[in-house]
Amino acid sequence: MTSINETWFHYIFPRIVENGFRGELAKYIFAQAAFETGNFTSDIFKENNNLFGMKLAKIRPTLATGENRNHATFKSIADSIKDFALYHKARAINTAFTSIAAYVDTLNKKGYFEADKETYQKGVEYYYNLYFNKG
Repeated sequence: MTSINETWFHYIFPRIVENGFRGELAKYIFAQAAFETGNFTSDIFKENNNLFGMKLAKIRPTLATGENRNHATFKSIADSIKDFALYHKARAINTAFTSIAAYVDTLNKKGYFEADKETYQKGVEYYYNLYFNKG
């Protein structure tokens, strides 16, 4: 079973909020980052400062500094979060969602991830429950 990574939580979650994500959406996005990075352990995260598995943006404004392993590289984790906010703005993603399922459905419709929708949703839900439903 995966455990909570308090260090990354205390560093990343406030920066998600600083970038305009509020309430449940901020929690969904944190859970998404935990899922995308294997709870902040993936090589793409470590080598690229890439929290969200983002590919190098070709059309929209980006803070990416380049590309490594077919994923965008960022100067810092904070820049990765800012870039994710730019992605949300460029793709006109709503900020009010009633559930993780609704959020993941929107990302799926925007072509954000390549994984099976059900698998992606379960992954985000797992980390949401791990970090925010500590019971």
